[in-house]
Amino acid sequence: MEYDLGSKDILVTGGTGFIGSRVAKALIQDGARVRVLARDPAKAAGLAAAGADIVAGEITDPACLERALRGTQAVIHFAGATNEFKPRAYFERVNIDGTRLLAEAALEARVERFVHVSTVWVYGLWAGAGTNEASPCAVSGQPYADTKIGAEREIRRLVAEKGLPAIILQPSEAYGPGDPHWTERPLALIKVGRMVLASGGKGVTQPIFIDDLVRGVLAAAAEGRIGETYILCGPEVSTFREYFMSFARMLGKERLPSVPARLALGAAALAEGAARVSGRPPVFTRQEILATTATATYDGGKAARELGFTAGIGLAEGMRRVEAWLRSVPRPPA
Repeated sequence: MEYDLGSKDILVTGGTGFIGSRVAKALIQDGARVRVLARDPAKAAGLAAAGADIVAGEITDPACLERALRGTQAVIHFAGATNEFKPRAYFERVNIDGTRLLAEAALEARVERFVHVSTVWVYGLWAGAGTNEASPCAVSGQPYADTKIGAEREIRRLVAEKGLPAIILQPSEAYGPGDPHWTERPLALIKVGRMVLASGGKGVTQPIFIDDLVRGVLAAAAEGRIGETYILCGPEVSTFREYFMSFARMLGKERLPSVPARLALGAAALAEGAARVSGRPPVFTRQEILATTATATYDGGKAARELGFTAGIGLAEGMRRVEAWLRSVPRPPA
C-alpha cells in the first residue's frame, strides 16, 4: 500500500546538502509539510523560502533531535560525514552514533516511516559485477563507506529489536548541476590542471543523475517495504576516464594525465600529511583516489520490481544537462 507523503509532516536531515535539498523541495511541491534539520540555518534560506520549517542543530544532539521530530510522521535521513578531511572518529560519531540517536528518537516520537539513505559503497569498491542487495558488505578502508556499514547495522538492529519502521536506500554516485563532489570538484580540478587519472581511469562508476535519484528516493519512501534495502543506481556503467573526460571536453581539454594508482595514492598520502600541518584541505585524498579504482557495478532490479523505479537519464544526457548548467552560471566552479 502506498504511503501518502503529501499528507505528512516529514523531517529531512541533511536538507541543505545536494540531494537532501532537492528531495525536500520535491516533497514541498507534493504538499508535504517539511521540516529540515540544519547545522547552519543560513544555508537553509532557500528551503525556508520554499516553505520548509528550519530547525537549527546537530544530528548528534539528542535534545535537538527530540525538538526536530516533534509532530512528524516520517523521517528521510541524509545527514552524514562524506568526504570531509577529518579523523575516522569524526565519521563514526556523525555517521554511526548520529544515525543511532536519530533512529532512537524517531522510535520515541512514534514515526510511521524512517528512510535511511546510505551508499552502494557499503559493498566495497571492488565487489564486482551485478552487486545487489543480497551481496555481502565489505570494508574498503574508507572512513565514509565503512562507517555507513556501521550505520546500516544500527538501523537493522533497531528494526529487529524495536520495530523501527525503516527502509534503507543505497544510491550510487550522484551527479548533476550543483553537486559539489562528483561534478563541481572534478570540473574545478580539470580547469586548473590538477586532475590526474589513477591507472588511466580504468575503474568503473554507475552514476545516477540527480533528477533520477530524487524520483527514486520519493518512490522508496512511498512504496518501499519496511525492513527492506534498495539500490538506486544509474542506467549505465562508465569508466572513470570516460566520466571525467566528459567534464574535460566541456572545458576544451582533450586529454587528462594518468599515473599508476600506487603513485597517486602515495601523492595523496603526502598531501594529507601536509594538510594536517597547514590546516588546509589536500588537493585530493586517498579516499578519492581509491574510489576511482572501483570495479563494482550494480543491479537495480529490486527497485524496479518493488518501487517501480528505473533511472532513465543516461550519461550522455546527464552530461548534456551539466554542460548547459555550466554555460549558464556566471562563475564556473573554482
